[in-house]
Amino acid sequence: MLSRIAALLLALSTLSLSAEVRALKAFFQERCAVCHGPDGTGRSANGTRLGGRNLVESRWLARQEASGLAASILKGRGAMPGFRRQLTEAEARRLVTEVIRPLAARKRS
Repeated sequence: MLSRIAALLLALSTLSLSAEVRALKAFFQERCAVCHGPDGTGRSANGTRLGGRNLVESRWLARQEASGLAASILKGRGAMPGFRRQLTEAEARRLVTEVIRPLAARKRS
């Protein structure tokens, strides 16, 4: 009985994790892709005009720590607004690790 409860809890936590990742991907597409492009390369009309960083440039991304990128997301940087009102620090870190870094991994493959 205990193992069934544990399995159910694990399944439920996986579902909520997937939902959160989907929500963060949607956040990226709604808020970040305007300047960074849907693929993170910064190749969009606004990205070019405002100097949207290529988030999937492997050499640049390899030198960035998740905490530093999360801080930039929350505080803003240059023309980029801060998203502290929309995201918690934990969500900003997960945006980096589960949305932005995987974009770079897909770009390389």
